[in-house]
Amino acid sequence: MVTEYKVSQNAELIGGMLQTIWTAFPEGFQNILKKILADHGIEEIVPNKWYHFQSVLDALKEIEEKFGHHLMRQVGEQAAMAAPVSPEITTLKQCLLSLNITLSRICRGGEIGGYTISEEKTGAGSTRYVVNASTPFPCSLTMGYLDGYAQRFKTGEFKEVITRHDEERPCRKQGAESCTYIISCW
Repeated sequence: MVTEYKVSQNAELIGGMLQTIWTAFPEGFQNILKKILADHGIEEIVPNKWYHFQSVLDALKEIEEKFGHHLMRQVGEQAAMAAPVSPEITTLKQCLLSLNITLSRICRGGEIGGYTISEEKTGAGSTRYVVNASTPFPCSLTMGYLDGYAQRFKTGEFKEVITRHDEERPCRKQGAESCTYIISCW
């Protein structure tokens, strides 16, 4: 079972993902982040190196506990804006549908969870995507990623997007196995 901040002991995360998260932190947090990562056994970030995923999650948890979920969400947004994406992905729908492929490329070993995506046409040219996330990443980081990708891919197809956590559904922050996010586009 995968829950927020918990993953099987043999799971690993590729350094490129860790580097994307690192560079998304505000510059003033770089030294703080470096120390926290080192405290969890990550002395340097090498893009092609695999890291113990639980150590990364432990560091992210410490950061969120010290600095709040708003910072973690901001980091997710910035990371999504800068993350490399395959050139054939040009729409939000394509991006969302590729989340599981991306997850399988950045994580290995053990159960890592995943995403289920549904699309609802709500009329008057608006669309609503419902994203169910059952990964060990923090809820706030996932929310930031989804909002960052929504903002990044809204041009052309959509002019406005709003991303929110479905408060009527369970949340990983309260121990649930998944969180549900709603991305409304028009």
